[in-house]
Formats: sequence, structure tokens, C-alpha cells
Amino acid sequence: MAKYDLSKPMRRSQFERRVQSLKEKGRFVELKELTARSLKQNNYLHLILSYYGLEFGYNLSYVKRNIFKMIVNPQLFVIDRVNEKSGEVYRDIRSSSDLSKEEMIIAIDRFKDHSAQGGLVLPDPDNLIYLKEITEEIERAKRYL
Repeated sequence: MAKYDLSKPMRRSQFERRVQSLKEKGRFVELKELTARSLKQNNYLHLILSYYGLEFGYNLSYVKRNIFKMIVNPQLFVIDRVNEKSGEVYRDIRSSSDLSKEEMIIAIDRFKDHSAQGGLVLPDPDNLIYLKEITEEIERAKRYL
């Protein structure tokens, strides 16, 4: 899926051409605004979740859903919903994209604390050397997963 920075004239022009092409084809599309949180924080989050999974033997989806959301941050992610047809109340898991920047900071800090309690110290987002090292380690491990 292509992403367009509409503050840049060239990318805005590319976006408009792509939209026109999709309109002409009568395609079904989804338009979603990306915030700075969704780009920077999500990249960092997925990196530390992947590294945690690599170190403890879990895949990314398991770490994200079960450990990050259900064990470490249930207050932020586990919610009650109401079935509109039956009125039944059921438990559900929020998407991380629904969190504000501040909520995501809290969730990540809790996860880093949880990880440290298990013996794995995760890097801060500004520790570029450590982030580069774990990125390379994750890339090397992909060959074997």
C-alpha cells in the first residue's frame, strides 16, 4: 500500500493521479490518515515486539496480542463491547492504532518494564545504535523463522 506525504507537491500530485486512476476504474478503496504517532511509534513498537519474540521464542502476532495487549496492558486494550443485535456484552481487544500518542507511550513503557523483569532490556527509541543492532538481528533471524 502506497503512502503519500501530501505536504510535498510532487507526492500530492502522485496521490491525485492515483486517486483519479482508481476513480476511473470504479475501485473500492480505503483512505486513512497517518499521524506521526502511527509512523514513528508503530515502527518502534513493532521492532521491540519482534525483538522480544525473537529472544523468548514467540512470533510477532502472539507477542502483540497476548503479551503486549492482554498481559501487560489490559487496561488500555481489553474492552467490553455490546452486540447490537443480541445485546450481549463481550470482551474484545482494541487495535493499537486506536490509542493516542500518550496512551501508546504508557503502553510501551509498561512493556519495556515487563521485558526488563524477564531479563531483556529493550532500547529507548533514541538509542539508534542499539536499535540498529536489534534490527539487523531480527533480519538475520527471518531466514530461520
